[in-house]
Amino acid sequence: FFNDTATTEIYTLSLHDALPISGLSVDYVGSHGTRLDLNTFANTARTPGPGPQIDRRPIRYLTPTNYERSDGYSVYHALETSLNRRTAKGIGFLVSYTWAKSIDLSCSGWAGVEGCANQDPYNTRADRSVSSYDLTHVFNTSLIWELPFGRGKRFATGNKAADYALGNWQLNTIMVLRSGIPYTLGVSGDIANTGNSNNAGFYERLNLVGNPKLSNPSPSQWFNTQAFAAPAPFTFGNMGRNAMRADWGKNVDLSLFRVFPIGERMRLEFRAEAFNTTNTPVWGAPVVNFANANFGRVLNIANTPRQLQGALKLTF
Repeated sequence: FFNDTATTEIYTLSLHDALPISGLSVDYVGSHGTRLDLNTFANTARTPGPGPQIDRRPIRYLTPTNYERSDGYSVYHALETSLNRRTAKGIGFLVSYTWAKSIDLSCSGWAGVEGCANQDPYNTRADRSVSSYDLTHVFNTSLIWELPFGRGKRFATGNKAADYALGNWQLNTIMVLRSGIPYTLGVSGDIANTGNSNNAGFYERLNLVGNPKLSNPSPSQWFNTQAFAAPAPFTFGNMGRNAMRADWGKNVDLSLFRVFPIGERMRLEFRAEAFNTTNTPVWGAPVVNFANANFGRVLNIANTPRQLQGALKLTF
């Protein structure tokens, strides 16, 4: 069955008016989604075990197949804070921080877009965990600074030509820091012998047998691979869904603007912009399939290398 009348309830609580600091806001945001799409594999064997799977299927004459259900749900809670100020010295800034938790049942999104599958289709609540897009911490800050040089500014020279050359510069920056994206570890193959499957590569979770954390993780080994083992034949793994986190996100963009007044009605604006100014890589999720020779290695980056660009804008 499938019910397309999914619903989401959103709750907010704001403290803007109760705070003594101008430009400071604190908000609570929450939402609850029900009757969400849930993609499972139906008519698998009810329990892991040896022997023919057909003897453990609910309907003997039907083979296991993809099955869309509408009994998924999600919960989101967040504390959102921001401070927005502009000073008389030509400086404006916005600082915001969000502390949040997003939880859902089974795989996030329609048809399990996070690339996972229910280990046990008859116990989907066992896969209740943080969403594939859960970000515990998100910090953003932006700054606009009209440099104090030129006519009418703090460091005016009094010379018309010099003030024209030195004035009308603006420096801008945006910095974003966030938690890493969750991911799931597993192993390909039908170890439990239930007939389950997953086009993304695996449904079976791993067993946690040690401490997966490394003091200095690197792309060549993002976690302690010796802390995991494939489940014994005819059993499920004991690891939860989305139990691991990828590299935390960090990015700094810079731009420098210069306005050239041309008469009273025209102006030419020059812009120089640098995205990912520090050229810092954000490593993607490592290889998550235990059966892959590259298990635990990071083979890609999740951001774009430094990009530089310039532009001219004529306003008239």
